[in-house]
Amino acid sequence: MWTRMGIWCLLGAFFVWLFSGISNFMQADNFWVGLTLSRVLGDYAESVVGFIPLAVVENVLYFLVFELPLYGFVLGLGTLFLVIGMFLKVKT
Repeated sequence: MWTRMGIWCLLGAFFVWLFSGISNFMQADNFWVGLTLSRVLGDYAESVVGFIPLAVVENVLYFLVFELPLYGFVLGLGTLFLVIGMFLKVKT
């Protein structure tokens, strides 16, 4: 199950990267250009960053939410799921 989720996340990251790259290359101003997690979360992005009041955690969350492209976040999540799936054996 973890491996399957990792593969789907990696495929999703590839397609988001592809559409973002095509839109950026065409210099189009649409949803895919500059897509970050903050654009997906909308008004809740500030509350996600301020959820834990530690400065180090806030800096990391600020980078993940506001600066890292969405395909980078999903790529990291898919890689994490894939690694977990390689080491965990879940009986289905």
